[in-house]
Amino acid sequence: MKSTLTLLTPLTFGIAFFLGLECGGFQLVLIQVAEEFALDPVIMGGVVTSQFVAVFLGPLLFGWVSDRIGKKIVLAFGMAFFVVGCFGAFASSALLFFSCSVFILGLGFSTCESVGSSLLSDSFPGKESFHLNIMQCGFSLGAVLSPLIFSRLINAGLATWRIVFLCSGLGYVLIYPLLLLYRNGKAAKTGKGHLETGGSNLGNGDGNLEAGDGHLKTGAAPVREQSVFSPFFIVLFFSMTICVCIESGIGFFADSLFVTEFGNHDLGAYAISAFWFTMSVSRFTYSRLKIKPQTMVITGFLLIFIILVCLLPLRNPHVLLASFFLVGIASGPVWPMILGMGASLNQNRSGTNTSILYAAGGLGGLVIPLVIGFSARHFGFYRSFWLLAILAFTGFILMGLGSRKRYGSRERFGSKRI
Repeated sequence: MKSTLTLLTPLTFGIAFFLGLECGGFQLVLIQVAEEFALDPVIMGGVVTSQFVAVFLGPLLFGWVSDRIGKKIVLAFGMAFFVVGCFGAFASSALLFFSCSVFILGLGFSTCESVGSSLLSDSFPGKESFHLNIMQCGFSLGAVLSPLIFSRLINAGLATWRIVFLCSGLGYVLIYPLLLLYRNGKAAKTGKGHLETGGSNLGNGDGNLEAGDGHLKTGAAPVREQSVFSPFFIVLFFSMTICVCIESGIGFFADSLFVTEFGNHDLGAYAISAFWFTMSVSRFTYSRLKIKPQTMVITGFLLIFIILVCLLPLRNPHVLLASFFLVGIASGPVWPMILGMGASLNQNRSGTNTSILYAAGGLGGLVIPLVIGFSARHFGFYRSFWLLAILAFTGFILMGLGSRKRYGSRERFGSKRI
């Protein structure tokens, strides 16, 4: 059957966009959900955790399955879970029903993002980082627009917090036909033979493929295949956990910080949008640069730490808004670069690798709401945000040591992509 590979980019972009729409919207309306169900900060964090428990479990349950039965089939089920969860949250009238719906939504959320990412990695060997950054631009764009649009509709009395979940679910219904039309097919033709990506995985360390007389030849670097128990993959696992802790901490509690500390809900919405907007711009920008992924991750963590340490002590709402703007720029490439490195370590098990890294992100999203919720109850939201600076510095040290172990000190800051 003729390849429909060109559909894959808009499909994954759309998948990520509506995930971002739900994510940014949920972050915006979380405090309104808490008010409707009379939740304190700890229980509010627990509601967020119910989604991230599913985000943690989804890739572990379905990632390895996608390597065996096909990523398109698993992606179809993941999108269905997301739709059911969104519509359930929209219609919920009790906290238990809402939490269960958010859990189902989370299963679909992580499954769609992890399987969609591994599908991109398989289909564009050697260019994983670029296409993953483009996909994550869609996520960031959805997360940017969501607070801006929904906050105005809610403030005008035209909708309630439930519209976030209704629009996110309907979005997946609209893009579902693209998934049905997509078929795996031929990736490239070379010499007298050809390479196919139908269910196989192709690629090497540099992503350079040459062929003549039907024989496959690789570039300068051989294929690198490392297990999930390799030291560098373990570093990627914990780096992803830290990355999502920072993103979730800012995304879910920025609005609560501005409301409780400064009594300004509008600045909270602007902070969430600024964070995701600059992240979207930086992801697109970095996708065009030929910089080593691990260098981007190390630099990103360091910049996040410096920004928070320099701006948090000023305790000014507008300076705080600027800090979230700058943190978005610094953190933009961190998530997709970690994922791209993980997928490239073993092309024959890209689904398994990416699912484990998504589970790592889910673990971070699971822990940080409870930690910040507990801290906010005793010390306030403002002091709780210092935890994010500590995490960023930990990520900087961890990724720096991991890069030395994998590449050695001389190669660590080279310009060659993985």
